[in-house]
Order: sequence, then structure tokens, then C-alpha cells
Amino acid sequence: MQKFLLFTIAVTAFFLSCKTEPPRPVLSLPLPTENEIAPREFDIIDHKNNSKGETIPEWVSQWLGRGNRGVETLNSFQSSFAFVHSNEGTNFRALELWKDNFSAEQDFPRLAAKRIEARFSRGVFFPDEEYGTFFGALIRSASDMHWTGASTIDDFWIQKKYHGENDDENSLQNILYNNLIDEDGESWEFLVLVTIEKSSFTSQLETIFENISPIPSPSQEQMSAAHQVQEFFYDGF
Repeated sequence: MQKFLLFTIAVTAFFLSCKTEPPRPVLSLPLPTENEIAPREFDIIDHKNNSKGETIPEWVSQWLGRGNRGVETLNSFQSSFAFVHSNEGTNFRALELWKDNFSAEQDFPRLAAKRIEARFSRGVFFPDEEYGTFFGALIRSASDMHWTGASTIDDFWIQKKYHGENDDENSLQNILYNNLIDEDGESWEFLVLVTIEKSSFTSQLETIFENISPIPSPSQEQMSAAHQVQEFFYDGF
């Protein structure tokens, strides 16, 4: 009985604290990171250019180190947004078929929607709550948009050898990676580089923003949070 009373008091105190909790602050925009989970370290043991005695392209090295924004720092791509689509696994032939069937025209909407979603999600645990129906309407519009101007520039593959053992069978990292690597800790990763002129992308995204009609309408607070991201959308995009 005493334990039950203590439990009741604790629960009551918890709900009282929730009721008196101050409103959430306006969304801040931290410096973005491309990966929520730090990748496991690996060595590149083979790559597409190895048999020809050539090195790994600079765009691949930049992407491995800094993501899409690393590619965009290269002189060749400073006027463009770069989108690197990757696929990793243990079946080389299947990955090669995936690369051969990739189409910038058909696949770019998903790449654009994913990057837009990441821009709105950074620093926010529940973007649907933060932005209301605006968020879902935006992602659907970006996914359904008939984007023009995106082009496949290059493709590449690397073979990886991951470091360490999978000691913790329950860790999220290992659950993810165990679906991608073989028993020797090796895998192939195929990359496809797609670019689109910044002016073209921004004008098409502006059209999406202008035509979004979320139903039901988001609250004033949710729209304010969404507009704040829009205002600084390309800072670190």
C-alpha cells in the first residue's frame, strides 16, 4: 500500500510539472550535420578506378568526408546543388543494376524531398508537431513535383572494410550495418552524383512554398516556426 501511495504521488507530481512547463522556445537553427548516427570507421579496399591505376574522384572524397555540401565546395559545382544518392550492400551485381536503372528525372524528386525534410528536421524531434500539417504537405509536394534541370554527372563505387567487431548485438548502429555488410565486415557502396543549378532549384522550391495549402491549417505558432526555416533555408542547406 505504501509503495502504491508513493507511486501515485510521483505520477501526480510529474503531471503537475508538465502543466506548469513553460512554452517551447521558437525553433533555433543549429549548424546542420548530415548524419544523426556517427558512421563506423572503414578502409576502402577497392574502388572503380583501382584497376586502371587511377585515384578516387575528388567529389567522392569530399562526399565521404563532408556530405553533399563538401561536393558543392569544389569549383566545378559551386553554382549547383549536389545530391549524391548512395546504395550499400553485399551484392555487387544488384547494386550495379540499381545504378544502371537510376534516372535523374524520375529519382530526383525523392532526393530533393529527403534533403528538404532534413533541413526542416534538424534540431526538431517531432517535425509534424513543430510545423503541423505544413510539414507533410511540403514533403508530399516536393516528392510529387516534376523537377526540371537535374542531371546525372557521374557514378562511382567503393568496397569497404569496416573496423572492429559487432560486439553489441542490440546497438542501433550494428542493426543497421549488419544488413549491409558480410561476415568479413565488407560491403560495396555505389554512388550516383546528381546536380542542379542553384537558380533552377530555388525557383522551383519557391513555387512549392507558394502553392502549399495544408489541411487543416497549421497553428500560428507552427507557421511561424516553418517561416523561420524558410527565411534561412539555404544557410547550410
